[in-house]
Parts: sequence; structure tokens; C-alpha cells
Amino acid sequence: MTKKILFWIVFLIAITQLTVILFQHREELTKRDYSIRYNSLKSLYYASQYVRKNNPIIITDEAFEAFASGVFLTGLNPIYIVHDHTPLGRYIIALSIIIFDNEKTIPAFLLIISVIGIFLISCMIIKNQVFAVIPVGILINEPLFLTKFTVLPLGEAIQLSFIIFAIYLFLLSWKTKHWPIFLSVNILIGAVVSIRYFILGVALWGACALFLLIKRNYNKLLVLVFSSPLILIILFASYTKTILDGYTLRQILGIQKYIFAYHQSAFVLPFSFWDLLLFNRWHTWWGTNAISSDPQWQILWPVSVLLAAVGGVLAVFKKLQVSDEEAFLYLWIIAYSAMLSFGYSSTRYFLPLLPFLYILGCKCVIRLLQFFPNPPAGVNIKNRSEIHRKKARRCQLLT
Repeated sequence: MTKKILFWIVFLIAITQLTVILFQHREELTKRDYSIRYNSLKSLYYASQYVRKNNPIIITDEAFEAFASGVFLTGLNPIYIVHDHTPLGRYIIALSIIIFDNEKTIPAFLLIISVIGIFLISCMIIKNQVFAVIPVGILINEPLFLTKFTVLPLGEAIQLSFIIFAIYLFLLSWKTKHWPIFLSVNILIGAVVSIRYFILGVALWGACALFLLIKRNYNKLLVLVFSSPLILIILFASYTKTILDGYTLRQILGIQKYIFAYHQSAFVLPFSFWDLLLFNRWHTWWGTNAISSDPQWQILWPVSVLLAAVGGVLAVFKKLQVSDEEAFLYLWIIAYSAMLSFGYSSTRYFLPLLPFLYILGCKCVIRLLQFFPNPPAGVNIKNRSEIHRKKARRCQLLT
């Protein structure tokens, strides 16, 4: 009973700021007025930097996304207006417009769903609901996360929930023998590939395949490989209008090549992502490539990297034993960090990384607490006797 009360106290504290943000923006997230605003969004777009070369009006990314999603509903081929990302994210925003007459409602809902997924993963790793709330609470009180509710609709908010649940279902399927759950991983990765930048989905699929290969689970690896055409099916389905206009599947793949080249054109310096993550030194790609800073940067970012790294190093040297689920999270962090290390760096791409750093960092702290004589309630102390015996032996040797 005490544990449940403590859980709800920590949980309510964690969601307080998020609840306030949702309450403050409740009208713009639920108001049914997109059809009224569509013509003004259209006028802004055709007077903006996306169309005019001389004296354009500079419109925000969210205004562009809102218009692009609305114009998709008219049956426009997505490649005629959106060329830098795959189109499924805009179709999801369009679905929000159809159902709620508001482009922000479903993206906001998906952001909240992603929090639930992060909590499920945190419980799976930390194995204590009270402690599992801590990394989730840190994330949802991040300016980087909270501002997503004020700049909707953006693709990162939509894509995050699919990434989170692809990882969660992969970890769940690892513990079970239900292959349909395993197939759903490729379906979710297909959505990730089709919402924004396909390389992120490639990194996620690669982390899953490499983990199964390391664990020598060849049966599940074969299921993952032979069900991977689902990824392409979902990608091609997101370009249905393009295909109906006469484009071949090979040309759709050619569009992905163009998207890759477009994103790499903003690439400045290898590993500059680490400079931003650890020291808040943002290597910009425009103008003189000046080094700037991001106001959303938090000191907890490098702290979480350090804690997760300490846990990883101790595991490598077999000072700590990590579960298979933790090992996969480490693999995902390495894969995603490698992707960011050789691409354009921006804090807007950090949300698929930070929750897992917080989870592993929190897990490392809990493990280190085992070395103290009286660890907090809930910390696993099954090895405490052995730890004390080792300390006693070291003291005897010293004396």
C-alpha cells in the first residue's frame, strides 16, 4: 500500500508541468477551426520562402506542415509540395484535420502515447514502478519535450511514438515466443521510415538485427529479415498518390536517394552532434557555419551520458550484469548516435535518444546504490552480503 501511495505521489509530481502546459494550450489543441484557417495558411505559403525568391514572407515549420497536410486532402501528389521527408507524417496530420478539424490534436495525442511507451520500457529495465517514473518525469519536464506541444504539428512528435513502441514491442517479443508481436516491429519501423527521414528507421532495424545476431537467436533474426518487406510496403503505400500519377516503385526509391542527399547537404562536421549534446556547442550549417548554443540544452544531458557510459563500461568489465533489455538500449543508443554523428546535428532530433539515456543513467545510479551499507527501499540488495564480504576481505589485506 505504501509503495502504491509513493508511486502516485511521484507520478503526480512528474506530470504536473505537462498537465499545466496541456491546460494552457487546450483550446488550440482541440478547437475545430482548421477549415476556417486553411485559406490564410494557403496565402501565407504562396507568399513564403517556399515559393518566392524575392521578398518572401518567412513562415514557421508548423505553419508549413499544417498547410501541406491540408493540401494533401485535395489529392495533390505529395512530392509536388514536400521533398525533404517521406509523406506519412503529413497524412497523419491530415487524418487529424478530417476527424477533429484541427491539425494538432492527433500529434499531441501521439506525444502523450509516447510517454506511456517510455514508462513501459522504464518499468521493464528498472523493475520498480516508483523508480521507473523518475526518468520519465525528467523527460516530460524537459523544455525540449514540452515545447513540442506548442509547435505542433511537426514530424518529430509524430514519429517519436512509433520509435518508442517499436523498441518496446521488440523488447516484449524478445521475452515471449509470440511471433505476431515480432512482426509488428517491422510494421512500426515501416511507419518510422515513412514519416520523416528513412535513415532513422534503417538505424532502428539495424540495431534489432545486430542484437539478434549477437544473441545468436537466428530464428527471430530470420523472422525479422523475411518480414522486412513490410517496411517497403508501408513506405510505398505512403506514396500511393505518387504511384497513381504514374511513378514506378524504382522512382519512389529514387526519391529516398534524393531525401538522403538533401539531408546530407546540411552536414557540417563529423561528430559535431557530441559537441552539442555534451557542451551545448551547436555547429550551424548556414552562413559562416558559426557555433551557437541551444536554449533548450540541459546539464542533465551530459550527466545522463556519463552515467549510462559508466554502467556500460562496468558491464563490459563484468563489474555489473546488465539484462538483455538494457543491452539492446545500449545498442540503440550507439546506432542512433552513429547516425547523428554523420548527419546534421540539431536538438530537435534528440528525443529518440534522451529517454533511453535517462533510463540507463537511472538504472546505473540504482545499481551503484547497492554498494552503500543502507540502500533506499526498492533497490535490489540481493548481492549486498557478497559486497560486504569483499569489502571485509580488502580491509583484512590492508591491515
